[in-house]
Amino acid sequence: MNGNNRFRIGYEPLLPGCYHLPAPYTYRNPYDESDPAKLAEKIAAAAVDEIEFQDPSTIAAFIMEPILGAGGVIVPDPSFMRRMREICDRYGILMISDEVICGFGRTGDWTGARHWGVQPDLMTMAKGVTSGYFPVGGTLVSGKVAEVFEAADARGALWTGYTYSAHPVGAAGVVACLAETLRLDTKSNAAARGTQLYEGVKRLAEKHDIIGDVRGGHGLMTGIEIVSDRAAKTPMDAATMQRIHTATYEAGAMVRLGAHNILMSPPLVITEAEVDAILAALDAGFSAA
Repeated sequence: MNGNNRFRIGYEPLLPGCYHLPAPYTYRNPYDESDPAKLAEKIAAAAVDEIEFQDPSTIAAFIMEPILGAGGVIVPDPSFMRRMREICDRYGILMISDEVICGFGRTGDWTGARHWGVQPDLMTMAKGVTSGYFPVGGTLVSGKVAEVFEAADARGALWTGYTYSAHPVGAAGVVACLAETLRLDTKSNAAARGTQLYEGVKRLAEKHDIIGDVRGGHGLMTGIEIVSDRAAKTPMDAATMQRIHTATYEAGAMVRLGAHNILMSPPLVITEAEVDAILAALDAGFSAA
């Protein structure tokens, strides 16, 4: 269902019948709209048009990341997810919140949906539920969804399965990790250190004109868009991005590149000193360019 062509091209055809909306990406969008609230309204209007064109009865669900992670750390306006919840309710469409990245404290709240004050019908989860110590993924469902299956006869069952579903070692890993996550209150540290990282990168943008856009400010998720021409928003070339990556690594921080973006989701237990070290390494990387 992914809308990122870098992830789709090598694997198509994928699941048929999936349609996409523009991302709430104020730096680049088809509406040339830089106001987050106005952009949210335009995307919501596009959603209504698409739903009515397809016919609501043909639409199973709408799925979104509360904050796009690998797609570029794209933070929507606070109104956006609530607006999409209203539209889903109006047309009888289930809302699925993809919490694989946003869940378990990353946004400064326990889930990304909760961060925006929204209750989805289903939530997909992985990664943070065990901090990666054991490979676990799952789906949380609301009461109204659960009731449909619990009240159904055999014809209402989902006759699919994964050989290692409900593995006891995985379940034990979840229980142990969530106990530590709650004990350490990682969401509060993510909120504080995320603000530190975001504000620090914004200061770097004042120093380095190759930084076109800085996104984040909601927990430990920060995206940096690198450009060769700030006025024209020209994406930086791959060779220069690699030079930035190498210099940043040599200065002490390993960051993720996503085309001409730097995407960061550091550990939720990161310290103030470690965030400072990341910022210093990024400064060295940008200077090398």
